[in-house]
Amino acid sequence: MVLRLVPTDFLTVQAAIDASSSGDSIKILAGKFDGFEVDVDNLKIFGCGIGRTIIEGAPAQGSDDGVVVISDRITLQDFTIQGFPDEGVRINTNFNVLKNIESKLNIGSGIQLIGDNNLIIECSILMNRDDGFNISPGQNNCILKCESNVNDGTGYSFSNVNNKLLLSTAKENIDDGLLINDSFNTIIGNISNKNNARGILVGAGDGNNNIIKNLTCNNSGSGIEIEDGAFVNAIDSNIARNNGTDVTDAGILIEDSAADNTIRFNEAKNNFEFDIEAIPPADTANTFDGNKCGNSSPPGLCT
Repeated sequence: MVLRLVPTDFLTVQAAIDASSSGDSIKILAGKFDGFEVDVDNLKIFGCGIGRTIIEGAPAQGSDDGVVVISDRITLQDFTIQGFPDEGVRINTNFNVLKNIESKLNIGSGIQLIGDNNLIIECSILMNRDDGFNISPGQNNCILKCESNVNDGTGYSFSNVNNKLLLSTAKENIDDGLLINDSFNTIIGNISNKNNARGILVGAGDGNNNIIKNLTCNNSGSGIEIEDGAFVNAIDSNIARNNGTDVTDAGILIEDSAADNTIRFNEAKNNFEFDIEAIPPADTANTFDGNKCGNSSPPGLCT
């Protein structure tokens, strides 16, 4: 195992990667460096911290992305990626770890997860022209203690199964804070605040997602919305406050053909137009239990 320093030993990160073998480490010192592609398994690539080590300028070879990972078991940690024509970071592979990475001001998404079984922890995704996190078609990924703020798309977009979003934040995004467009995802303990659409949206026909103990507040659309045909989702112990701007919104909104979902133990207050709304026949096709709210449509969905 060898430690290589950039720019001391190699002028570019790509040159250091090209000289590396599995198990090696690369330390990027403070400064600004071009993008790179990681094509050697089990490398650790560290910067000197967000805002000190900055990846910008020429994209990774053969792409318009800043950092592209095409090998497994890569660690990326402690640097900023910014200003690329497409994605800030694109992870094509599996079992990688990203920690304390900032990805901002990219034309595409801040981070795109194509691979599976990746861990993204304590990352900041800011002011990108598309989604903050685009999890498509990756599955079995875990995003923990991250923030995805002020992006022109959705804060977090999930388009495959068995992903987890835990203890993270979506704030002031142009679209939804969180979009779930598939099944068997777990969303626990997150904050979705001041987004220009819905706080959390479960897409049409998607099922078996667990939406638990999240805070949705001050979103322009509904705090939590379950679209037509969504089924067997658990909306449990969430807080929805001050969401909605017109009569099509609610703190928690269940569209008419959604069925067999469980909406229980949620607290909803000061939402427009209703704290909980189930468009018939969704009021009888789903289970409502123990919800605390000021009003509902139809009446009786609150305790």
